[in-house]
Amino acid sequence: MDENNSLKDAAVIDSRCRSMRPERIDIGTDVLVRNDLIAKQQGTSVRTVNRGDADGAPFIYIGAVKYRPEKGYRDYLTSCIQRRGQAPKRRGRA
Repeated sequence: MDENNSLKDAAVIDSRCRSMRPERIDIGTDVLVRNDLIAKQQGTSVRTVNRGDADGAPFIYIGAVKYRPEKGYRDYLTSCIQRRGQAPKRRGRA
């Protein structure tokens, strides 16, 4: 009876486990990358990446896992970069 229970427990896989889901999904010309891998590539946390959702960062849920289009998210990040005016150059004294 012990063997029967151990086989039953081993066969159960948690469907919520992100690591069991595909890292990349090709849909047409778009490549969707899992949200946690985008954060890892940037060297930030998943929470930091998720902050951009309210500002219009592209994402899609597939099977309860968040994916981001690779090119679309890169375009979003570059559109968020702001260039501030530089301080005026000082004239040198002669």
